[in-house]
Amino acid sequence: MSKKLMSKMGTGVTSAPMPLGASTVIAIAAGIAAVVGVSTLHKRRVGAQQNETDRENGALTANGASNARVRVGLLRLHVPQNWRDLVKNDVLLEKTVNEVADVLIIYVVGQNKHEIVNYTGELYNMAWDTACLKNKPLLDIRIVCGLPDEAFPAWEELILLPELNAVFGEEEMVNVQHMNAKRFEQDGLFAVTYHPLAMYVARYFNDGLYRYFEDENTHMRPQDSVLLGGTFDHLHNGHKKLLSLAVSICKRQLIIGITSEEMLKSKKNADLIESLEKRKQSVLAYVAFLKPGLQVEFSVLSDPFGPAIEVPGPAALVVSTETVPAVGKIESIRAERGLRPLEIYVCRRTDAYTLSSSYIRERLAASKRSKP
Repeated sequence: MSKKLMSKMGTGVTSAPMPLGASTVIAIAAGIAAVVGVSTLHKRRVGAQQNETDRENGALTANGASNARVRVGLLRLHVPQNWRDLVKNDVLLEKTVNEVADVLIIYVVGQNKHEIVNYTGELYNMAWDTACLKNKPLLDIRIVCGLPDEAFPAWEELILLPELNAVFGEEEMVNVQHMNAKRFEQDGLFAVTYHPLAMYVARYFNDGLYRYFEDENTHMRPQDSVLLGGTFDHLHNGHKKLLSLAVSICKRQLIIGITSEEMLKSKKNADLIESLEKRKQSVLAYVAFLKPGLQVEFSVLSDPFGPAIEVPGPAALVVSTETVPAVGKIESIRAERGLRPLEIYVCRRTDAYTLSSSYIRERLAASKRSKP
């Protein structure tokens, strides 16, 4: 039975052994031929329905990005209780949206009804922003409150949805065989895959390296030199947030890497990107407004790292969670060059779709097109 189940599951899927009772094994074995037949028929029906949906949607389908591998996915999230949970949920949501093409069901569990309902409202906004960022505005997002003894579907019911293809979660070890055995027993449903996301979450937590601004225990010690980088095109609130946090821990010199015009040529609506000088002046004016007299030094970026791999130190580097995956490479290069490690300060990147220069340029381009 285990081999039958696993043969229907994709590579890279995590499973754990499940002790089956004798009666269960006999029952499943006896019906295996019928089960496989029903499963195949169901797959054909689902595939036909999906092909029809794709034709109706035309060019813009929910799976916007062609690399999405899962039609219908299920993600389990816990109401965040601290800053770590917030960051963790950001990562889980982003990775799951990236993999799901058409329908994403999110099951929310928490300590009480009030916090579950409140977080559900916030989560709809987060999920929408993430879907738009991934070019999936038509992704059907359904959030289920994990409330016992109420009308909402229970987790066990969602696992048995006929159209379900995959389950996503932080845990590395999940009893996938048990989950799929239940599906086979329930009208011969085909097996689902499990996608463990713990490895992605772990990258954002290194207690010896990262200091999160959102962590109330972070000691924001004043730094003589603070580094940060970005395009700073059409200076928006995301830029201002990063600059404000950098200024808050800087006592003398702010070293800002600003992307060169050459590196921005391939950006969408590149003709609407502000000149290098205009971007510099916008940053200078905002820093002067926040903390007059602070020394600002610009370094034009011709690569992703810039001054972060050149400044001898001691210094701090301020990044958003979007940049965290690159920090390890920065520190590795610094070590190879014999440079002192940087103190890394991190802030959550939120509303990434609308708080972006790309979004502003899209609006400007649309405005230009609408003019007679």
